[in-house]
This record gives sequence, C-alpha cells and structure tokens, in this order.
Amino acid sequence: MGRVVGDGGCNFEVVDVAVNPLYQGQGLGRTVMEYIDGYIAENVLPGSYVSMIAGEPAFYEKLGYRLVSPGSQGMTKMFTVDKD
Repeated sequence: MGRVVGDGGCNFEVVDVAVNPLYQGQGLGRTVMEYIDGYIAENVLPGSYVSMIAGEPAFYEKLGYRLVSPGSQGMTKMFTVDKD
C-alpha cells in the first residue's frame, strides 16, 4: 500500500508505503511506487514539490528519488496533547 497526500497540484507527499514482510522482495513495493509516480506525473504542475520521509533511502534512489541534504534538511516537531 502507499498514499499520496498534499494539495493535488503543487505539493505531494508520499507516505505510508508498506509491503507485508511475507511478500517483500517480490517487486510489490516497486509496483506501488510506479503507480504513485504515475499519479503524480499526471497531476504535477511546473515547480511542484514531491517529498517523503524514506526509511529505506536506497530503495527510493533506485526509483529516481534523491536525498535533499545538504541543500535542505528534513525537520519534525512532536506535540503533546493534554487530556484533562
């Protein structure tokens, strides 16, 4: 499975790409990403930005994705929710 979230034109984020461990190594992740890339290619506008947090960068590099550092750095912020 895999998802793309964003505004549908200028910003796309590839998230939640996962294959059941019992089926990994059979090309299913590549198939999911080819479908996602096809969707993005059909909807992308000039100057659009595609991003992801890659747990396995080498896998995505084989598909044409590149690390953004050192030009850019990924960042995160954790929020806590008070449940009173």
